[in-house]
Order: sequence, then structure tokens, then C-alpha cells
Amino acid sequence: MSWIGATWRGLLIVAFFFAATVWLPDFVLGLDAIALAPSWVRDLGVLGVWGAGFVGGLWALRLLQRRRLI
Repeated sequence: MSWIGATWRGLLIVAFFFAATVWLPDFVLGLDAIALAPSWVRDLGVLGVWGAGFVGGLWALRLLQRRRLI
């Protein structure tokens, strides 16, 4: 793998985890249905979104590693 290919793959991984664990939960918090809900519902909803993005990202990394793409 070339340095350029590795750099692009690394940047894509960082961008995915940023979007899945920072941007998307923040976006969900801004939705009216979630923003007006009780605090424990907001917390559980955002935790679920964050957890799904994090675990999904780790699973995807492991899958790509097995296929020798990263």
C-alpha cells in the first residue's frame, strides 16, 4: 500500500468516526422530537445513535482488515 493510499484510508476512517460519533448524535439532539423529550429519553436516544456508529465502525474496520483492504 502506498503512502497516499494509506493516508486516504486513514482520513476516511477518521471522517467516518467523526460523522458517526460526533456529528450524527449532535444532529439527532437537534431534532424536535428528541429535543422536547424528557432528558432520560434524549440521553438514551443519543447513546443508542452513538453506540451504533461506534460499534458499526469497529465492526467495519475488522471486516476490512480481514479482507486486507486496510
